Amino acid sequence: MKKTLGFTSLFISAIAFGSFGIWIRLLNNEMSIYQQIVLRNGFAFVIAVLVVLLAKQLRNIEWNKVKKLNLFLYALLVPLSVIAYNISMINTKIVLATFAFYVGTILTGWFAGLLFYKEKLNTEKWLSLILVLIGLGLFAYPFTNSSINLGFIAGVISGVLDGSANGFRKDLAGKISKFVLVLLTAIGGVFVSGLMMTYFHQGVAYLGSMSTTAWVVGAFFGSLLVILNYLLLVGFQNFDLSLGSIVLSLELLFALIFGILVFKEFPTSRELLGGVFILSANIIPNVKMLLANKATGTSST
Repeated sequence: MKKTLGFTSLFISAIAFGSFGIWIRLLNNEMSIYQQIVLRNGFAFVIAVLVVLLAKQLRNIEWNKVKKLNLFLYALLVPLSVIAYNISMINTKIVLATFAFYVGTILTGWFAGLLFYKEKLNTEKWLSLILVLIGLGLFAYPFTNSSINLGFIAGVISGVLDGSANGFRKDLAGKISKFVLVLLTAIGGVFVSGLMMTYFHQGVAYLGSMSTTAWVVGAFFGSLLVILNYLLLVGFQNFDLSLGSIVLSLELLFALIFGILVFKEFPTSRELLGGVFILSANIIPNVKMLLANKATGTSST
């Protein structure tokens, strides 16, 4: 595995995830959350199809070596995770939903890494896990009896689904074109969100009344999804599943930064402390990797 490449890809993904609040808010005035998901996945679908066809990505795929069930589950788990996360956001505080999501995805990543990929545990990994859970807890504090509700449960389910999808990313990334996998994610997103729109009686008439700004933001969001899903595939192919989930939790730190820069929303001292814990959780296990890379570079000269 090229761990530096994997870490860098996941780090950039965390930055992109941290910016999601900007694009969601810009679209929120003109459409529902499910309509947003269909719009951005629709653009992602078109972009991914063009890349797959122009780059002839369907050639030389040995379909007999790829488990069709894994492909199906991968395409389904990602949009289901998004839907569950939105249900969580609607039914509980944003910080509690985010806490529940990352607890679910990090713990799922740890168990999947141990059981299916035989990833080894060490002191740095345990310390990283403890620090990131403390950091997430600081974001969600204070906890009350009413905290454990539908929103919290949906957040944990969303995290488990996302952590499982990351496991399939790690499994499939080296076996099939990454852009084909991105295309499958977009198809799954349009399909599942379309079903939710139908269930809530939300049509597609909104497309005819969208402003130019909404179209531009939707197109950018779709492009960002393509890049993001590609980076996630590269990241988990080349990095531990357990630590990779912790790297993605840096989204919270970057969301704070974007909140300050774009919306002038300043974090509390507790949120800042939580960000420090999450940052520390990412630095500690990767110092050894950086030192090893430096030593390798020195010995080769």
